[in-house]
Amino acid sequence: MRLTFTIQRFNPEVDSTAHPQEIRLDVGRGMTVLDALIRIKQECDGSLALRYSCRSAICGSCAMTINGSEKLACRTSLRKELERHGQITVAPLRNFPVIKDLVVDMAPFWRKIRDVQPWLSPGSARRREGGGGVHSHPQFHNVDACIMCGACVAACTVHEVSKEFAGPAALAKADRFLSDPREARASTKARLSALQGEHGIWDCTRCNFCVEVCPKDVQPMEAIIRLR
Repeated sequence: MRLTFTIQRFNPEVDSTAHPQEIRLDVGRGMTVLDALIRIKQECDGSLALRYSCRSAICGSCAMTINGSEKLACRTSLRKELERHGQITVAPLRNFPVIKDLVVDMAPFWRKIRDVQPWLSPGSARRREGGGGVHSHPQFHNVDACIMCGACVAACTVHEVSKEFAGPAALAKADRFLSDPREARASTKARLSALQGEHGIWDCTRCNFCVEVCPKDVQPMEAIIRLR
């Protein structure tokens, strides 16, 4: 089957604004959007820039906007997208600076992750309850499954208008460490105080888009509600 892919292109060296490009490609049954993009780069246009690594929905590198929604290209079926939308349009993640084509600058994202101090604070840790291992502790609410793909930030309506908002990924990461039984009690109060400041937990409008697009069912909005 021959499909037409509409891909948003942007080369800062020659383009003033992004523009769509249509590329036709013969595709096979069972192909993912990432499979198709790799073939487009290899067979049709070697200048296409995209980011990917594991191809197994583990690294989060191939997150992009597919048919208007944030998804991992490596786990997005071409057949299902065609059945649902009748077309394949691909663009970079929203709310991120575009470096080239489908590659975005993740530096602001990582800065916000570092700002919430994603590590255990020193001090007298709380006594762990029960005999289970820390990594399976039920208090984490699956937040530790986050692969840092940035899809939730791209879908966030608050981040769209307020670039300084900490964002769902960073706040979910904060919730994960505040829920850790090894976290020092004295540090908990300081962490929560910082998160209540400007651009923190109270800026979230509970639009739920971060929950809808998360490929790992982390449910960042629920983490923000727990922090509140």
